[in-house]
Amino acid sequence: MTHDRLDDEEAFHARDRKAFRKERRHAQETDRSKFKKTDIKKESPTLDSTLPRGRVIAISGEGAMVEDAEGHRCLCSLKGLLKKEKMQAKNLIAVGDFVRFKEAAIAHVEKRTSYLSRQDITGRKEQLIAVNIDQVLITTSIINPPLKPALIDRYIIAARKGGMHPILIINKMDLLSEASDEELELFQEFLSAYEPLGIPILSVSTTTGLGVEALRSLMKDKSSVFSGQSGVGKSSLINAAFGLSLKTGDLALKTSKGAHTTSTAELLSLPGGGYCIDTPGIRGFGIWGLDKEDVTSHFIDIQQFSPHCKFPDCMHLQEPKCAVQAALEEGKISPLRFESYRSLLAEALGDIDNWTRDKL
Repeated sequence: MTHDRLDDEEAFHARDRKAFRKERRHAQETDRSKFKKTDIKKESPTLDSTLPRGRVIAISGEGAMVEDAEGHRCLCSLKGLLKKEKMQAKNLIAVGDFVRFKEAAIAHVEKRTSYLSRQDITGRKEQLIAVNIDQVLITTSIINPPLKPALIDRYIIAARKGGMHPILIINKMDLLSEASDEELELFQEFLSAYEPLGIPILSVSTTTGLGVEALRSLMKDKSSVFSGQSGVGKSSLINAAFGLSLKTGDLALKTSKGAHTTSTAELLSLPGGGYCIDTPGIRGFGIWGLDKEDVTSHFIDIQQFSPHCKFPDCMHLQEPKCAVQAALEEGKISPLRFESYRSLLAEALGDIDNWTRDKL
C-alpha cells in the first residue's frame, strides 16, 4: 500500500462518491418508469461559454479552490451531472484544470493539454496528480533518502505518457562527501547510465546554493510540477529558488524515510513568471495503463541491440541468441537499467520469472 498523503483530496473525492450514491439511491426509489435506465440516453453536460472561467489551484476536503483571471478565488464543489462521468478515473478534477463554474459549483472541465497520473492504491483506477503542466521536475537525492533509479524510470514514463517534459533534479549534493562507497558507486553508475538518454539532469543543493539559479531559469515562464520521494527536499528547493516559505520537514531518523510535509498539491504563481506545483511525496508509483510499448520505448539503450536478436519479438529475458543479454554480459548495458527494465516489463505483462516464449 502506498503511504502518500493525499488525504485532503481523498476526503474531497470520497465525499463526492458518497453524495453520488445517495443521489442514485433516491433516483432508483422514485423512478416509476417501466423502461430500464440503461435504455435511456444519458445527457452529457454541455459547455456554457457565458459561465466564469477559472483554474483549479488546490483541492481540499472542503472542495476545489478555483481562481479566475482577476485573481478572485472561489471554493467550489462538483455539479451532479459532472460527478456521474466517473468511470476509471478516481478524480474528475485535478490541480491545474481549467473549468467553468457557477454558484460555487464546477459545471465543466476543459480539455487537458497534458497530465501526470498514476494508479490509485487499489490499482483499479487512474489518479490524476496534476494537469496542463509543461514539465515534471523528478526530484531525488543521493542519500537521505537513497537514490532510487527504478522510481525515476517510472516518473519519466508517466511524464511522457501524459505529454510532459521530464527533468531530473538531484538534490542534496552537499551530502556527497558523507556518502558511503556503495552510495558513490551507485551514483556514478546512475550518471553513466542516464546522462546519454538526453533527459536534462541538474545537480542542486539548497545548503550551498549549487544549481539554484539554473533551477530558477529552467522554471521561468513554465508550468512545472515537482514529484519524487518523500524527504528529497522538493519544498525546500522551491523556497530556495523563489524566496517562498513552504512548510518543510526532516527525515524520520529510524527509517531514513521522508516525512510527508506537503499534504496536498497546490498551484503556485512564481515571482518572475511561471507556475509550479509541489506534490505530496510518495514511496511507490504505479504507472496507469502501462503496456509493453511504454517500457520498450523508454529503454532505448537496451532496445538498440534488439535488431541483432534471433527473434524479432525478443523480450530479452531467457531467449536463445539474445543480443541484449550478450550486451549485458559484455558491460555494454547498465545492470541498473536492465533491472529496472525487467521490473517494469513484469508490471506491464505480468509475472516474467517463469516466462517462456509460448506465453506470448
